[in-house]
Amino acid sequence: MTDYSFTPETSVNDLVQKWPQVIPVFIQFHMACVGCSMSAFETLEDAANIYAIDPQLFMQRLEEAIRESSPAV
Repeated sequence: MTDYSFTPETSVNDLVQKWPQVIPVFIQFHMACVGCSMSAFETLEDAANIYAIDPQLFMQRLEEAIRESSPAV
């Protein structure tokens, strides 16, 4: 079983390292987080707030990207 768990407190870097398929979500929201030196220290919630994005919508899109690219169990 695949573990899809991440929270608003997950760092951007940790998420991108574990699931690189989320990178297009950051691009769609015009976020410069991917490759940013602060991504190891910024949480997903921090990033959403910095870019004035609804954190709940952002988390939903990230989860969708992971689920859509993962094989069905």
